[in-house]
Amino acid sequence: MSTLIERINKLSNEIENFPLGKCSPSDESDKRTAYLYSFKDLSKRFVASLKRLDDSRLEKMLESIDLNPEFITEAYDLKADLQTIIDYLNDANNLRERISISAKEANELSEIIIGNLSKESANNLPVICTGYGLQTGTTDEAFKGKWNYVYQRVSHLDNLQILELGKKLMGKYPESKLDEVILQYFDTDSLGLISEFDNIKDFICKELESAKFIIWVAVSWFTDRDLANVLYKKVKQGVNIQIILNDDNINSTLKEKLIEHFEVYFAPSNDKFNKLMHNKFCIIDLEKIIHGSYNWTNKAQYNNETISLIDSRLEAKKFAEQFLRIKLEIMNGK
Repeated sequence: MSTLIERINKLSNEIENFPLGKCSPSDESDKRTAYLYSFKDLSKRFVASLKRLDDSRLEKMLESIDLNPEFITEAYDLKADLQTIIDYLNDANNLRERISISAKEANELSEIIIGNLSKESANNLPVICTGYGLQTGTTDEAFKGKWNYVYQRVSHLDNLQILELGKKLMGKYPESKLDEVILQYFDTDSLGLISEFDNIKDFICKELESAKFIIWVAVSWFTDRDLANVLYKKVKQGVNIQIILNDDNINSTLKEKLIEHFEVYFAPSNDKFNKLMHNKFCIIDLEKIIHGSYNWTNKAQYNNETISLIDSRLEAKKFAEQFLRIKLEIMNGK
């Protein structure tokens, strides 16, 4: 059995066993949000893996799946739709991994590749293209038109060659959609997802202790001294610690201690910053994210809470961008 099929079977079991029924529309907002986002993360990974199967009927079924429910009741509908997919998989024979991509996917990917390569300087473009296995050319050709130069060397490639070229370019153009497209459709092995409902505090401590470079925390409220002590140990090891909190009475408990040892930003509640900073996520080494309903408070460990750990540089980048956006808003007084 291939690694892909094994992963799909594992994710199928996680979808079926996800305790979505323990969360109702009448539960508190934090709990609904946590269950909703944990299930969305799991569902997206499941569907991304399914898209790598060579099954035209399954492709049609996936087209109608809405992976972005906004309410817990819509998550119930999503689970029902995914259960239909799982039933189909259980009845299907000889599931096979795709070795190529569709014409539509290849066209999208080739446009991204051409756009990225054509941003290179005309002087370097021929050497760069040759390095990726494309047809050789001259700088004179490149100076006549960089986009056309790349297009002539990419447009004749078949779907599988486009995919392989895209994989070679991964990580080279971080501002592009290229990595996201590759990971979403063709290479999801690197995305790890773990959802936790019990012993959340211990789980967070363990992940924090694994940090080597950075820990960026954005949580509404932080009163747990145990978690603060873990961060203190890490900052003594040279780890960059940055924290975003709400500026309110709840956070006054540890406010002075946190300011003393860490780089802390407080989101005010005023006319210029009128949105409650209600995030609850932590970025570790720009590789992993912990997010969910769990605030870093003494009370949280006794609540019904949930968190998810996502092991993905691509997702970590998205959360880091959100962290920096909030930080800049605070610094600029907006």
